[in-house]
Amino acid sequence: MENNVVFIGRKGITNMKKHTKIFAVMMALALALAFTACKKEEPAPEPDSGQNPIMNFVGTYACDRASILVEATDETNGAKATVTWGSSAAEHSEWTMSGTYDADSHVFTYADCVKKNVVFKEDGSVESEEEVYKDGTGTMTFSEGTEGPYLEWKDDKENVADGMTFTFVKEGGQTGVANPWSDVDSAEAAAEGAGFDSFVIPAGEELSLGKIENVSYRCMDGMTEAVIEYPAAQVVVRKGDPKHEMAEHDISGDYNQYKNNWQITVGDYEVYCAGNREGDSTKTVWSSGEYDYAVLAKGLGGDEDFGLGEDDLNVLVNGTK
Repeated sequence: MENNVVFIGRKGITNMKKHTKIFAVMMALALALAFTACKKEEPAPEPDSGQNPIMNFVGTYACDRASILVEATDETNGAKATVTWGSSAAEHSEWTMSGTYDADSHVFTYADCVKKNVVFKEDGSVESEEEVYKDGTGTMTFSEGTEGPYLEWKDDKENVADGMTFTFVKEGGQTGVANPWSDVDSAEAAAEGAGFDSFVIPAGEELSLGKIENVSYRCMDGMTEAVIEYPAAQVVVRKGDPKHEMAEHDISGDYNQYKNNWQITVGDYEVYCAGNREGDSTKTVWSSGEYDYAVLAKGLGGDEDFGLGEDDLNVLVNGTK
């Protein structure tokens, strides 16, 4: 039994060079904030009843010259975020917003964002603050990656972060957090680590994607995963205990919105598909009743709308147990 993959895209933090003494001071303060936030607020396991679900994602995220601190504001679904974005050694912009977090969609929504431009003196103190606006709206969408959570920020006012992925910052300034997944060397070991009797993926099947180049396995309590690498594509297969489901039996960890959503019947299963290209499923989920399953497909040649056709889905759905 060899097959399956998990993939997740994410960007690293770009180190900023110290051009002036002021810049060095600002960077030291920013890193101290990131380390403290991560140390105190690493994403927690699935919350117990009564705990704000945003606690799964609180902490500091970063991309290039920008960082985002995410915090919970109450015990239900209140959340807030602070964005700091350096434009030069002596100036940066700040966005502060508060709103609500939806546990099903993993989306934080706000409508009270205040943006300020801040200029610093040579000694590091604030020289001036200019309020740019105070009625900004937008969302932050959270996802789980192989090395930890990441978020995408949709700023309705200026679209300042379009195309950027903010990755979680752990202590030491590196991206990622303590990973609940354990790498193993076989499907059998993955099943054992997840607490399942078995984990089976299509053996020897190469779909229509060419020769399989590599298969790797991971597991965590209540879930297994196989990542299958082809010359120009990657396919991730998951099997999970329904008690650990994220929403509507969707254990894929993918909360992107797709242009097309449809349903097909494969054997005894009702299979739900989603993709931007009609007929090609990027995300596929189904349930046997006893277990939930998910398949994610990713093109490695720049095809962002890559998906699997029905013939390939038949092989994967019928062959995954």
